Amino acid sequence: MLRTGEQYLAALNDGRNVWVGNEKIDNVATHPATRHYAARIAEFYDLHRREELQDALTYVDETGERRSMMWYLHRSKEGLVRKRKYHEFIMKHFVAASLPRTPDVNNYMLVTYVDDPQPWEDAAVGAEGRGLAKSITDFYAFAMENDLNVAPHFVDPQADRSNPDAHAASPALRVTEVNDQGIVVNGVKALGTASPFADFLHMGVFFRPGALGNQVIYAVCPANAKGVTIICRESVVKADATEHPLAAQADELDSMLLFENVFIPWKYVFHIGNPEHARLYPQRVFDWGHYHALIRQAVRAELMAGLAILVTEHLGTSKIDAVQTRVAKIIGFQQSTYAHVVASEELGFYTPGGLYKPNIQIFNFGRAYFLQHFTAMTHELIDLCGRSAIMFPTEEQWQDATLRPWLERLNKGPKGMPYDRVRLGRVIRDLYLTDWGGRLMMFENFNGTPLQTLLTLTMRRAEFSGSGPFARFARQVAGIELTEDQMTEYKVTVGYAKAQDSAACQEDLSAAAASA
Repeated sequence: MLRTGEQYLAALNDGRNVWVGNEKIDNVATHPATRHYAARIAEFYDLHRREELQDALTYVDETGERRSMMWYLHRSKEGLVRKRKYHEFIMKHFVAASLPRTPDVNNYMLVTYVDDPQPWEDAAVGAEGRGLAKSITDFYAFAMENDLNVAPHFVDPQADRSNPDAHAASPALRVTEVNDQGIVVNGVKALGTASPFADFLHMGVFFRPGALGNQVIYAVCPANAKGVTIICRESVVKADATEHPLAAQADELDSMLLFENVFIPWKYVFHIGNPEHARLYPQRVFDWGHYHALIRQAVRAELMAGLAILVTEHLGTSKIDAVQTRVAKIIGFQQSTYAHVVASEELGFYTPGGLYKPNIQIFNFGRAYFLQHFTAMTHELIDLCGRSAIMFPTEEQWQDATLRPWLERLNKGPKGMPYDRVRLGRVIRDLYLTDWGGRLMMFENFNGTPLQTLLTLTMRRAEFSGSGPFARFARQVAGIELTEDQMTEYKVTVGYAKAQDSAACQEDLSAAAASA
């Protein structure tokens, strides 16, 4: 099924309980605080139905059904590149890659489950005999058949880290009842994005020491489920689309979820009860989203480089050696970010379920590179603009017959028309000098994991342990043999998670199994 925008908007009027700032929203599709983003997602669905875009945005599955590329499961490097080009198209079409939570990325988070669902069932505690692997595959098929939008929520409330019992007292979401029909949950998911605009809410956990088994829940539930309240920050969308060409288009609305004794049937439950499973698996769920994040960051860096080129040409500074050197920094930033995307694809591997997965260590270090340099590159661009980033006329001033001649002279450059400089200034202001742009900067910093956590979690991957493949050459040079304890790391319960990390890990697992 290729859903229409009209069908999507109609589905939003389902009685869901949504707050935006101080307002309770009656209809997400029509309320001023939410209608802009709802309209963008409706447009997302309609794009897939345009005949001239079918080759880029859709594919025909093995049953002959035409589907959105967001459901395409790539089983080769060429397939992965095809999916990436689809994501790039969506990013560039929607607000210059400034909407990080369109349905294509939301649904990418379901891939780890459906790629190999059995470990999620086998490791569950308290769900024996409930067929959770089938729940995973059935829900994925249901979501694909109906072209749904499933928004992830993995962040729990911040706990008092000085208190070892803090997790027990936390209001974090937890299972309060298990019965033959399903589970009952109560508590809070502290942070998600675009939640009011989803069909289903996808709950998971990031492991924290001391987390309780009843707080380990991987499941989905309808956005309008009884007892669910979606609480969003106030909107930062701007009113005037001329003055704010990007910031007036949409606001994704970051939110928290309250669950008051919400019943979730077994058909929507993927895993419960095992903190050890939660320690190993959430990174793998978000691998696909983090690859998508790096693609988005490369597109955002491309836009930044283009803005630097255009604004310096318009100001007449582009031929100055010192300016060329500074613009080259921004272009080099874009090229390096994009190189991580291409390298991750080139050096990918096959997952246990047969999907072709980009190289995790490369795209995660690519994300780290972007975060480490993005703020400096933003300052570089704004400095290259001079006053043009903030001192430009409003539209009414520009249209005033008395002011217009002066404003044209003030904004005339060696290349382009005077009004072009105003247009560039508006885009740069929206992206980097407004609360709307500041929210996007914050999202990039904390998407999935902030920089320091990203690096820490990456170093916990199997590749970077002393018994992993990265240290193999050094062990050979130093004449160090693997100990029995190191060999044990690659056996039994952690095997699947390590096999999700790289082809080299899979090879070491095979060697360890053969020697066992």
